[in-house]
Amino acid sequence: MDYFLLKQDVRYTHVPALQKVMETIDPWKLYDLQPEDIVKPLMFHVKADAESIFIDYLEGPIPLISDALKRLVQAYVPEMPMKLTILTQIEQRIQKNYYIPFVERLAAVHPESEWNLDQSVLRKLVLRADAIRGHKIFRIQESATPMIIVRLDIAESILRRDYTGIALEQIQVK
Repeated sequence: MDYFLLKQDVRYTHVPALQKVMETIDPWKLYDLQPEDIVKPLMFHVKADAESIFIDYLEGPIPLISDALKRLVQAYVPEMPMKLTILTQIEQRIQKNYYIPFVERLAAVHPESEWNLDQSVLRKLVLRADAIRGHKIFRIQESATPMIIVRLDIAESILRRDYTGIALEQIQVK
């Protein structure tokens, strides 16, 4: 089965930027955020203007998915916890609902993967077939940054719909 890395499309450069994330979320928990860490919906002010495009997948510092993408993900993985996050831009009177997906983490990096010198950033990801078998969507446990991987059927569903700002990169599996 083929797997793809879910990425924010770099061609979309005029996207909203989250403001004061570290004041809202404990910096020590940022990359290991759990559903129980968030008791009420989060609200982030964003740096955006009238030309900004609210794309369906915002990569960082925490991954956020739009309401439309949330419905698709929950069709495949209904048990996945999601927490409402409201993005607001007061001057433009814009408010959008996004969700933090709490994707299952898997230790799935194959030894043939390539890391940078201090082993902190994956340059080339290769997945272990035995570790990912049967998983539709997951996050790479070994990575410090959120790397969300989707199976071919979810990737095809994403491509068939009119989502904006999503790029998919095929990942080698051994």
